Amino acid sequence: MGLLSKLFGQSEKSPSREAQQVFEKMRRLLDDDAPQIAMVGEPIASMINRGLDCDQLPDSKGRFGLEVSNPVPVNGPIGELAYLSKLRNSNGERLLFHRIGSQGTVDIFEAVDFSGQEWFVLYLDMYHPRKSRLTPTGLSLSDETSQFTGFTSNCADFPRGFPAEKAKNSGSGLNMLYAPLSTIEEALSRSSFDRPSAHIQELQKSNSDLSFKL
Repeated sequence: MGLLSKLFGQSEKSPSREAQQVFEKMRRLLDDDAPQIAMVGEPIASMINRGLDCDQLPDSKGRFGLEVSNPVPVNGPIGELAYLSKLRNSNGERLLFHRIGSQGTVDIFEAVDFSGQEWFVLYLDMYHPRKSRLTPTGLSLSDETSQFTGFTSNCADFPRGFPAEKAKNSGSGLNMLYAPLSTIEEALSRSSFDRPSAHIQELQKSNSDLSFKL
């Protein structure tokens, strides 16, 4: 089932003109760099547009997207949401994610796949005009238009606190861009989502001043 039919409950072969217009606006916001930057507003949008147009930052060191010294370049906070929501693990599963801290211009995200089996600490730098086409080892980017499955804020009791965090962000204008709660709640019902000890160690060394407590 495509995104249009998921959103409007009708056949994609004969959607109404209004549905088509709404869908196209949503698709641009989910997929296209320029509209995502425009949503941020000034002066941040100009700072983003002045950044390097690249897939990987020059002179970066370490594992791409998995170390603060080699962050993924993306186009602003909406670009962070879009990039992370398109990531898939080796089993094709989507990720739930939230931002847990930052170091300079680098934002630090915690993520887990929908089955609760694989956990990640991911590093993104949002001051660039487009999203990287590269991915951290073990992950890939989906070609599908993907509604958001995480936050640029800290989600209390992650990931089980997803519904409450989405409700807190309902006034941001992004609500329709998020995956349906039914999809998230179905994923949350499949696992206890307990953090493995190795992941906890990775979190603790990622940043000494995380915005949440383990």
